[in-house]
Amino acid sequence: MIHCFFERIRIPAVFLLLLTGMTVSVFSQPDNIITSIHINGLKKTSYSVVEKPLQRFLGQEAQTVDIDYVKAVILELGILEPISVVIEDNYDEPGKKLVVEVEERWSIFPAPVLFFNSGGLSGGLFFYNANTFGLNHKMAFGGIIQKTGWLAVAMYSIPPVGTGHFGMNFNAVFNSGERKSSDEKDETLRLFNANSISLGTSLHYKVNNDLSASVRVYYLNIGITDSDAPIRPPDSGAHFLQFGTGINLHRSSWDGYFSSEENLSLRYNVIFGPGSSFWNSLSFRGTYERPVFPGFKVSVRSGGIYRKDVPVFLESDPGEAEVNILPGSFSAWSYAGLSLGFEKSLFRFSFGTISLLGAWQMVYSNGPILGDRFGYGVAGFLRFYLSRLAIPAVGVGVAYNIPAEYFQFSFSVGMSL
Repeated sequence: MIHCFFERIRIPAVFLLLLTGMTVSVFSQPDNIITSIHINGLKKTSYSVVEKPLQRFLGQEAQTVDIDYVKAVILELGILEPISVVIEDNYDEPGKKLVVEVEERWSIFPAPVLFFNSGGLSGGLFFYNANTFGLNHKMAFGGIIQKTGWLAVAMYSIPPVGTGHFGMNFNAVFNSGERKSSDEKDETLRLFNANSISLGTSLHYKVNNDLSASVRVYYLNIGITDSDAPIRPPDSGAHFLQFGTGINLHRSSWDGYFSSEENLSLRYNVIFGPGSSFWNSLSFRGTYERPVFPGFKVSVRSGGIYRKDVPVFLESDPGEAEVNILPGSFSAWSYAGLSLGFEKSLFRFSFGTISLLGAWQMVYSNGPILGDRFGYGVAGFLRFYLSRLAIPAVGVGVAYNIPAEYFQFSFSVGMSL
C-alpha cells in the first residue's frame, strides 16, 4: 500500500525515506525478488558446483525467471538431471527462493570404442569420470588399438565453477603407427609411420555468464619410424611449441526434450618449429540452435581454420570445419565449413531420448597436395541421449559427399572434456 500511495502522488524516493524512516533494504529486496537458492538431491556433488552457476538468477523478479533456462544451466554441467524447478516464498528472509531438485547422473563408467573404416576395424576402451571428487572435474584415460598402430590418451579438466573463476585442462597423447592423408574418396595421398607425444595445458577464465577467455600451451614431438612402402613421407621428424589465446561466447536453452546452444569461439595460435621458423593460425566455430517447437530444433553449425605453408605434422582434419562428409584422414592447411540441419525427437523414455538428425553440409579446403577443394553433401544421425549417464549422446550416422560419390558410416560416443 505504501508503494502504491507514493506512486500516485509521485513523491521522490529520498523524501519518502525521510518521512517514514524506512531503511533502503525494504526497497532493495521486495517480496517478488529471488534472494536465495536451495538445491535438493545432491549426494556426491559439492553444493557449490551447482549453486555458483545458479547465482545468475539472484536479484531477478520471480515472474521473469525462465524455468527452462534454469534447467538448461543445470544440464550444461553434464552431471545432473533437473527433476523440478519451483519458486517459493522465503520465510527466513525477504524475497523468494529458487528451489531446484536434481538427480545425479552416473558419472563413472568404462566407454568402449569400436569403429570401422577403410583402414579396417579398430577398438579400445576408455575410463571416464565426469564428476571427479564431486567437483565436476572431468577425467579420462584409455587407448585404441588398430591394425596400423595404437593410441593412448590421458586428460583432466577443471571447469570454472562460476563467473570470476578459473579452470584448467591437461592432456597427454602418445601415438604410434601409420599416418595417412587422403582425398575426399579416402584414397591415400601420403603414408608414413611415426611415433609422437603431445602435451597440452590451458587456462580458462569465466568473465560473465556467457563469456569466457583462455590461454593455451601445447608441445608436440614426432619422430619418423621405418615403413615398408611410404608415400610422400617427411624428410625427418620435428618438435613444435604452440601458444594460443581465445574467447568463447556461449548460451544454452532447454525445451523439455533437447538442450540447444548458441556458441561462438575465436582462437589465435602461434606455433614455433625447428630453428627460427614459426606459423600463425586463426580458427573459429559457431553454433546456432533454436527449437521450432518442443522436440524439434533447427541447427546451424560452422567452423574454419586458416594456416598456410605448415609442415604435414601441423595440418588439420575436417573436424575444424564442423562437417562429416570428408573422411577423418582428409588433411589440409585451411578449412571453412557450414552445416544446416534439423533434429527431431522420435521416442522419449524415462532413461533418455532417441532423435533423428539430418543436415546439408558444405566445405572448402586448401592444402599442399590437393590445393583448393569444395565439397557438399548430406549427413544423418540417429542419436540416443542418456538422461542417467553423464555423456551427451551415443549415435550412429551416415554421410555422403555428392561430388566425390563417397559414402561413410560412423559410430560415436560423446564425452565433453
